[in-house]
Amino acid sequence: MTGRSAPLLSLIVAVYNRDDFLEKVFESLLNQRFRDFEIIVADDGSGPAIAEIIAQYADRFPHPIQHEWHEDDGFRKTIVVNKAVTRSNTGYLVFIDGDCILHNRFLDRHYKRRKPNQVLAGRRVLLDPRITERVTVEDVHSRRIERIPYWWNHAGQIDRWNGFYLPVLHPFRNLGRGDYQILGCNFSVNKDDFFRVNGYDERIIGRGLEDNNLWRRFINSGIAVRTITREAIQYHLYHSSEPIPHDDAFVDEFRSSTETRTPFGIIKE
Repeated sequence: MTGRSAPLLSLIVAVYNRDDFLEKVFESLLNQRFRDFEIIVADDGSGPAIAEIIAQYADRFPHPIQHEWHEDDGFRKTIVVNKAVTRSNTGYLVFIDGDCILHNRFLDRHYKRRKPNQVLAGRRVLLDPRITERVTVEDVHSRRIERIPYWWNHAGQIDRWNGFYLPVLHPFRNLGRGDYQILGCNFSVNKDDFFRVNGYDERIIGRGLEDNNLWRRFINSGIAVRTITREAIQYHLYHSSEPIPHDDAFVDEFRSSTETRTPFGIIKE
């Protein structure tokens, strides 16, 4: 990074195709109040369109965009995200998915609330198919998407409340709790704590369980998981999802793990 100071925060963006979504995510990153971050795209085998979007935005951020890619061989997010983390140049990691548009204070709140021995777990406003098709780059650039009337009628009743920016509630929502579940599309953690549990368990191939298992190892390790909902806001673009492929025995093994550290993570033990 010749001529540039090191960033303060690393944003890991997990993607699989959908360059139209990633373009809108990048546009929301241009709106961030907090600017001193690097982007690492964790690409689970996309075609060349993702690389083309990255190239279009490469010179628009304070730090270079890194692109970690491996061949498409099914859902292997655990592997490519772990690899992306090893390329990070900071001590603090924020994780999102490439289908989530970010509120302009998203990174600012994650960074402001950071603490050692703590994970911050957020939620999302799930948008319906109709508004997903309608959202334009200009809607993101102008921050029109952040206006509650814009999406209110296109989100579920519970999800709507995740779109209110209310940082004043943060201390009260976390009072006496440290075990909130994490979603892979909206959480942050000190890199040292991510390495303490050895990252994602790469035995989990196929959608589902990867976040449950990571959360369980954080809890088992004594790392508190606190909510940052209604503070680090994101808007999830609609898409269909493949069924979760794991059988009951596999689910029980990884969701109820007693491990504090997986031997099948970033460092193979």
